[in-house]
Amino acid sequence: MSLLPRTIPDAAQAQLRDVLAAAGVGLGGTKPGTRVTLLATYRGTTWELTYLGHGIVWRATGPGHEHGTGVFTDDAADLITSATDAARPALTAASAPAGEPAAPRTYAGIAVPALVLQHWNEPLGDGWRLGVRTTLAAS
Repeated sequence: MSLLPRTIPDAAQAQLRDVLAAAGVGLGGTKPGTRVTLLATYRGTTWELTYLGHGIVWRATGPGHEHGTGVFTDDAADLITSATDAARPALTAASAPAGEPAAPRTYAGIAVPALVLQHWNEPLGDGWRLGVRTTLAAS
């Protein structure tokens, strides 16, 4: 049985900070009362990232992931942005303000271009989403 870490290495924390900053997720300090849990904020939603060791493994706890989901450092930002956006009430055609499309503002952590927003439920939107998924899978 392995032991859980008691501290977060500086290199692991710096790598996480860089990955989250690139996606617009703010990384705060350590959660009070813990040594290995950091707080991250995205669009007003707070997430907890607990360091599990091996340099790149974290447990992300937030909306839709209340019991925590294991993620690698490179995947943490994608999980936080996509789960936070999915937890927000989706705009429907009936509830969307005038002139605003019924589509999410981000998809898999990527900002959706205005043209794709206008054609979200059409072949253009389907193709764009396929391209995003393909690109993310390849990287």
